[in-house]
Amino acid sequence: MPSHPFKIEFVYFDLGNILLTFDAGISCGNVADRFGVTAERVKEAIYTSGLQDDLEHGRIEGEQFAQRVRVSLGLSEEKLPTEELLESISDMFRPIDAMDELVENVRLSGRRVGLLSNTCHAHWNWIGQQNYPIFAKPFDVTVLSYEVGAMKPNPKIYQYAELMCGVDPRHILFIDDREENVVAATEREWNAEQCFGGSGAIEVVNRYLALSM
Repeated sequence: MPSHPFKIEFVYFDLGNILLTFDAGISCGNVADRFGVTAERVKEAIYTSGLQDDLEHGRIEGEQFAQRVRVSLGLSEEKLPTEELLESISDMFRPIDAMDELVENVRLSGRRVGLLSNTCHAHWNWIGQQNYPIFAKPFDVTVLSYEVGAMKPNPKIYQYAELMCGVDPRHILFIDDREENVVAATEREWNAEQCFGGSGAIEVVNRYLALSM
């Protein structure tokens, strides 16, 4: 049995590199191949410029995002339609083996499960259209940065996640692939660990919940 002093009642999972793999290089390559520009220019227009960050903070909508990309790349709306751009930047996620089983085992143990992710509407909408098994059942709580207006490790998004799950922070387990996000969670007295989806996540969850997989 785990030796942790507080029983885990709720488990928050990060999205990228925990439930699904993702690669911004694939995203840039998709746009480059589809619209006849270089991946380097796409990276500068979307990521280096901070535009993706604005999208994930919810500071801009998809159409505003697309228009700013068009200006940066010197392309017209006809040559760079908004929906095709949003699809291209989002087609970079793939399921991680065993994570659907792990999440289901947490549910079967009597705990509730949540998703706590820095993401944007375009990515979340695309993921929802893929019918990935991990999302066959809804999460009890879904906290997305673009809806909250704050991104991990900003304390605001953790505070919101606490309110949404209604659990004392000391009874929350959170796994994320980034150290700064884990540190911010532990500063709020969450149980939190850095790992990646698959065997790493299974080990962490089993250690805290004493599951058997």
